[in-house]
Amino acid sequence: MGSDHISGRRRRSYEGVAVAVPVTVPYVRYSIRAAHWWLAGCLAELLKISGLKKDELDGLSVSSFTLAPDTAIGLTQHLGLSPRWLDHVPFGGASGIVQLRRAARAVQCGDADVVACVAGDTNHVDSFRLTLANFSQFARDAVYPYGAGGPNASFAFLTAYYMRTYGAKREDFGRLCVAQRTNALRYPPALFKKPLTLEEYLTARAIAEPLHLFDCVMPCAGADGFLVLSEERAQRLQLPYARVLGTIERHNAFATDPVQMRAGWALDRADLYEQAGFGPPDMDFVSTMKSGKSLRLS
Repeated sequence: MGSDHISGRRRRSYEGVAVAVPVTVPYVRYSIRAAHWWLAGCLAELLKISGLKKDELDGLSVSSFTLAPDTAIGLTQHLGLSPRWLDHVPFGGASGIVQLRRAARAVQCGDADVVACVAGDTNHVDSFRLTLANFSQFARDAVYPYGAGGPNASFAFLTAYYMRTYGAKREDFGRLCVAQRTNALRYPPALFKKPLTLEEYLTARAIAEPLHLFDCVMPCAGADGFLVLSEERAQRLQLPYARVLGTIERHNAFATDPVQMRAGWALDRADLYEQAGFGPPDMDFVSTMKSGKSLRLS
């Protein structure tokens, strides 16, 4: 999905929708718990902070890789929920925005009154390797034949291409990593507790050239969540909340590009800014998905 320029229809605003109760269940490097446990802990915190009872949640959106073989419907049985609106969004780092925009429409249209959006994963000693081995047909057929599985090999190709095309150096990517760590340290539940220097970044061991250790995402266990509800309901509950000004969602953009250096935002960013009523000069904060620093720079 994306902008509706083809039909000429203007997208409706998200007026009346509130986003509240951001929750993090602090991450750990490894866990013997199942993903269900982490997601349940997140849901419990949402209920505790909001003052809602479990049966007042009539919408649920779930993002998890390690919940498998269960999906969102299986989780409702584990947690004793009976939602009238349910979504399963195993989209990795993009899941939070997808969950938000879909839940916002559900509340706006009356399909749900309160939607709990939760995302969480566990990390056993061997779970990341097993996840990669069965991640997708593309991973099995197109990545493993190169001799290495997982996202690092694929992002190494993209990063090398970006460096050749635009003249970027490892120091350029390193500054992103250093800034990311510096900003994260201001958040008490952050998993890493000490700063990263540019020298540490540059001298770290290689993983898949030109990517080194601190270019890569560290698997861990944890959970995050938030509630989507009407502004009126949030005010009645005396919950601080944010409003949604604009969102976009686009899948498989530029599918014929030989190297994936563009993504859906290149198609839909004008629509996103138009929805919000703001433009690039108005932005003073940017948060990007965790993977693919060459894509961030682009």
